[in-house]
Amino acid sequence: MRLPRRARLVLLGAVAPVVAALVTLAASSSLQGPSIDSLYWLRERVHGPRTGIDPSPVVVVGIDEETYRRPPFAGTPQALWGPRLGTVLGAMLDGGAAAIGLDIVHPTSVETLIPGFERDYLLTLRRGGKEGRLVLAKVQHQSDPLMPYRGYVIAAGLNNIRSVNLVEDPDGVLRRVPLTLAAAGPDGRPKAEPGMAVEVASRVLKAPLELGKDGSATLAGYRVPGGEGNRLLVNHATAPGAIPTYSLADLYACAEAGKADYFAGHFKGKAVMVGTVLDVEDRKLSSNRWVTKPEGTNLPERCALPVMSELYVAGRTRDSIPGVYIHAAAISNLIAHDALEEAGGPAAAALIMLLADLAALVTLATRPPVAAAGLALLLAGWSGVAVEAFQGGLVLPYLQAALAALLVFPLALGFRFAVLDRDQRHIRNAFKLYLPGSLIDDMIASGQSPSLGGEERDLSILFCDIAGFTKMSEGMEPEALVTVLNRYFTVMTDIIEAHGGFVDKYIGDAVLAVFGAPYAIDNHARAAVAAALAMRQAMADDPTLLATSSGRGSNRIGIATGPALIGNIGSPRRFNYTVMGDTVNLASRLEGANKYYNTALMVGGETVRHHGDPEAFRALDIVQVVGRSEPVEVFEPLSATRLADPEDLAQRTAYAAALDDWRAGRFEAAAAGFRALVASDGAALAMLHKVEKRIGLPAEPNWAGVTALTDK
Repeated sequence: MRLPRRARLVLLGAVAPVVAALVTLAASSSLQGPSIDSLYWLRERVHGPRTGIDPSPVVVVGIDEETYRRPPFAGTPQALWGPRLGTVLGAMLDGGAAAIGLDIVHPTSVETLIPGFERDYLLTLRRGGKEGRLVLAKVQHQSDPLMPYRGYVIAAGLNNIRSVNLVEDPDGVLRRVPLTLAAAGPDGRPKAEPGMAVEVASRVLKAPLELGKDGSATLAGYRVPGGEGNRLLVNHATAPGAIPTYSLADLYACAEAGKADYFAGHFKGKAVMVGTVLDVEDRKLSSNRWVTKPEGTNLPERCALPVMSELYVAGRTRDSIPGVYIHAAAISNLIAHDALEEAGGPAAAALIMLLADLAALVTLATRPPVAAAGLALLLAGWSGVAVEAFQGGLVLPYLQAALAALLVFPLALGFRFAVLDRDQRHIRNAFKLYLPGSLIDDMIASGQSPSLGGEERDLSILFCDIAGFTKMSEGMEPEALVTVLNRYFTVMTDIIEAHGGFVDKYIGDAVLAVFGAPYAIDNHARAAVAAALAMRQAMADDPTLLATSSGRGSNRIGIATGPALIGNIGSPRRFNYTVMGDTVNLASRLEGANKYYNTALMVGGETVRHHGDPEAFRALDIVQVVGRSEPVEVFEPLSATRLADPEDLAQRTAYAAALDDWRAGRFEAAAAGFRALVASDGAALAMLHKVEKRIGLPAEPNWAGVTALTDK
């Protein structure tokens, strides 16, 4: 049993989104990273760079290129920098730094070679460790971690050593920071130990990280959003200098100069990360890689030394950042409670399905070009929703849902073309040569074939015939004549359809067209008149139309407006969508009446009244056509060129005056008026012949100037 088209449409609307969503969900994990990176880029375009909280709760002390170039660091092996680093650490502790994390691991020391060389540095480590304000780094390598030099561990305390491991996503980009890592406990069993960022934030907030039985993590009342592996998704501040960065060289000179106020003003209550910020070392691809800013911009106030020139290339941006900034950004998120939270699995799947459903609705409800535009608007709206959610700290499955919507489009279109639209194409191909396109659209929309029946409607009927057809076709081969007629009919039909009409039928060399059906148009009389003028203009513009070796034909057009019966008329086995009635007959008679007045266009009075602009016509006469008892006032439509011609206006005015004399029975005056116009006006010549026949005859009672036409 074949399902009705509507049922198949509903079935497609349900199946296509499910298929697209399932395909997308299968690739969701690999799309999540690029999706987050895309949202960083979009947020930057919409809201500008993210500044984070001001002032920043986190600062970075950078072992930078300037440090390597300035004395006393320049030319000195880094293994000998311990005492100078200790001087800076001590100054920051004195200045009130809340917590200091060293994102550097020194597994060896010259203390073993030069006893006492690092005594002051070790004392500073001991002080920072005892006060709970200093955290040293270790790195987990294979089964055993890479630890700092044993003397540093003893000085700082084993409880002040934390891992700085950062775990890359499968595409090599660092987007998340582990909240905890596995470490060996006192009993040798593995335990969950806070990572460097969490530990430093915990020291600043003076609260430990609490792990719930459900795997949740809470820090100072803030339930930290954590995804797979309990990792924090970093929400980077992307404004230039959002995390203030100080050069170790400048701070050392500042400490040596005894400027304690500078350290108190810049480091009091802050979380401090000390690490390498070189051009080539320890650089990571991060989730903000498409919105990074030039380095060395918006630096904080210097203490003792000016910024060394030629360190930074103006305007240069890179997609990688020093790893210390990832830790610093995570610490800022933990303190400010503004880490990114990813939409959970069920919620993400529901959003993907929703967008796929909307895409299916758009695709199936409209034609493909409109559907494509609708899909673009849908994706633009989804982008806006995803960006605003991202601005608020929520990561929606942006690329995944967009991909699902994009997959629905070809799936639904392919099914429509192969199955649903096949029926439409069959109906359209079967009836396109016999019925107007709008009626075929109705049939397709209803899913029903046409049936017998009609209705009476107010319409404008255009009847066009070829004048001089017999002479034009003399001596022509049938094939050649058909070629000439087909080209002429094509041009005329295109003009009629361009003005909202449709061709009912071709009758020999004549064309019968309808305006106002099957769909109503604003002013069918105006449309019919405009089409007639355009048809005449096409004949003037192209002298090859209806041109043969025996001569060239021309066309005459009559238009009538009024009630007519239109619909599917015939027998159940063969019928046409056609029009019939007195209005149709009148249009045909008016076309034939043109030859009496030497005109090419003629319309009835009802057409003029429906048209609404009497100035666009000139009155010709009042006639009584064959087969009609009531007289009809007839008019000639005027082209834009004639309406704008003052000489033509003068002639029309003179014709109107002579016509008034004719209708009033003033035949001598009418004859004089028409006679003055015959040189340039064929209608005036026709009227003059009629007037001259009346001169000298006795007056008729109830004279109204009606001309009875004797043939069609």
